[in-house]
Amino acid sequence: MFTARPDFEPELEQRFAEALSRMSFDNPRHREVLEAEGLRRWVEPELDGYHSLREASWKQGFFKRN
Repeated sequence: MFTARPDFEPELEQRFAEALSRMSFDNPRHREVLEAEGLRRWVEPELDGYHSLREASWKQGFFKRN
């Protein structure tokens, strides 16, 4: 799972997600990255359980830091 700032450009986010989803375990260059993450492929995250983490981040000013 990757985390980005709220002001991350949506187009860049989409391109990044597409690049990850196109990675193939059969490609030796991709396999090195996937194995380093303990994966055979990237999957979309389940975001339902992150509400409390987002709320705590906002309360602590995490997204306002330089």
